[in-house]
Amino acid sequence: MVKLLETTPCAGLLPRQIGQVKLSEVSFGKVWSVSPFAGKLAATDAALRKLGVAFPMAGQIVSAGPVTAMWFGHGQALVLGAEALPKLPAAVTDQSDGWACVRIEGHAVDVLARLAPVDLRGAAGARRTLVGHMSAVIIARDGGAFDVMVMRSMAATLVHELEVAATGVSARG
Repeated sequence: MVKLLETTPCAGLLPRQIGQVKLSEVSFGKVWSVSPFAGKLAATDAALRKLGVAFPMAGQIVSAGPVTAMWFGHGQALVLGAEALPKLPAAVTDQSDGWACVRIEGHAVDVLARLAPVDLRGAAGARRTLVGHMSAVIIARDGGAFDVMVMRSMAATLVHELEVAATGVSARG
């Protein structure tokens, strides 16, 4: 019988320390994509409030305990950390195994400036953008850290791109 081994997207790749930059993998637990049906945004918001969060507006992140609702695009949110969702008038898919997330600490803005075409100085919330050539979500965290989410299949590429950028930032001194 075949024995399957569960691994994280960045297994064996992280953590890494490059100069003052620390790269580490982030796990959110369950990840749900939520897209309200036409005319059902208010009802979806009311249902999500049972978890202590609201349906986020553009760029917004709403957290309550272990559950986070994060804007993910027009009419779409990701709900992170909820084992189950209440009945929602929305298209809902479990995307728990579909995403890789890397936290960048120490000179994170400088590292991401080499890869993403957005100004992250003073950033808050979530931004959909490119990181290198990958579609990504960049999430501002406390203390100047950032989380970068990409599709799981791009985990090794993301780590490589971040390592190269961090090496360049570190070489500056």
